[in-house]
Amino acid sequence: MNNITIRPYTDGDYDMLCEWWHAHGKQEKPSIMLPKCGIICELDGDPATALFLHMDNSCGMCMAEHAVSKPCLTLKQAKTAFLHCVSCLRKIASDLGYHSMAVFTYPGISRLLKKNGFQQISQNNVLLVSATKEEPCQ
Repeated sequence: MNNITIRPYTDGDYDMLCEWWHAHGKQEKPSIMLPKCGIICELDGDPATALFLHMDNSCGMCMAEHAVSKPCLTLKQAKTAFLHCVSCLRKIASDLGYHSMAVFTYPGISRLLKKNGFQQISQNNVLLVSATKEEPCQ
């Protein structure tokens, strides 16, 4: 792993992320739920991880979500790429005036984030989603 780059997520990356989610036994996220601010970390030119930034427009709080990594990565590669994504989104959020970043994530990722400045503020939360109209999110 010699070269680490970050690039913007594009709609053309969606099928790749769906493959990654499925390979990890996770449900794919509907494309309409992915924020416009998403990034892909590449290791030696190959996509390795993705992370998205939801930006609130009322209180200065943003959320990093929908983390996923390429299934064949070593744990070290996945951690390195993910932390680069987090660092990049923190910089973007700070530059846009956000004061805090929250993350709803898996236990393994939460342990990594706690080692990198994040604090757990709640115990037994469950993330639920509902459409605002009668049609389901797809």
